[in-house]
Amino acid sequence: MPKKSGAARRGEVKAAKQDLSAEERRGRHQMQSIQRCMITLIVVAAFLGPTGMLLYTVAAKEAPATTTEWLRAEAGADWTAITTDPFVEELAAGTLDNATLTRYLVQDHKFVDGFMVLLASMVAAAPTLADRLPGAQFLGLIAGDENTYFERAFDVLGLSPAERTAPPRAETLAFDALMRKAAATGLLHVQLAVLVVAEWSYLSWGQNAKPAEDLTFLHLDWIDLHRGAYFESVVAYLRGQLDALTLDDAAKAETREYFLAAVQCEKDFWAMARADEEREL
Repeated sequence: MPKKSGAARRGEVKAAKQDLSAEERRGRHQMQSIQRCMITLIVVAAFLGPTGMLLYTVAAKEAPATTTEWLRAEAGADWTAITTDPFVEELAAGTLDNATLTRYLVQDHKFVDGFMVLLASMVAAAPTLADRLPGAQFLGLIAGDENTYFERAFDVLGLSPAERTAPPRAETLAFDALMRKAAATGLLHVQLAVLVVAEWSYLSWGQNAKPAEDLTFLHLDWIDLHRGAYFESVVAYLRGQLDALTLDDAAKAETREYFLAAVQCEKDFWAMARADEEREL
């Protein structure tokens, strides 16, 4: 392996320090926000006496610590539904029939363009280079490994050009429209709300999947794209970006609105994928 020059090494160290500095700033900001909330709770609890202190204790244990945790809690049972769909169990077991997998993949592939528009818009809206780099790197993976998986899968499934370009279903159109709408707002918190749902929900089922030993690449590669250290770092990055934002009441309500809309789109899409196999692609 060729030795790196001193300038190259110094550049790497400087970049690492910049990344660390950005992470430290986000961490300090998050802790300050939590501390302010806890101080307010303590003051109110002290004013109310013993009953207030009891309420404070319960709130301190149960209140979500971050924006993304709060949003997940707001989604409730729908979040559980989109991260534990029966489709995933059959995919991991290798029992998912090709008709259902085909319907899912053909429609899911139609999100790639809208998703790249959304992710690129989020990267552009991010405040610093350090905040942009992980998103830009993930954009390359979507355009590379993930898109390549779709093309290989379509070849193995023997899909004709007409089948590959089948019209988008209503559920697909709805999610694609939400992604493009979020991108067009130019608002970082809105863009992140939709991205966090898309990637965090997939990481959740990807981590919980228990692939059978004899899976073909059709099943295993799709699971592997949504688990592992790198994808975990992507989700941590997206969540960290959203958690670091200071949101007023209006922005918080807007973030919740888009987050829950994205959760509903995911839920509808899973249901479509498992629909009657006799329906046309």
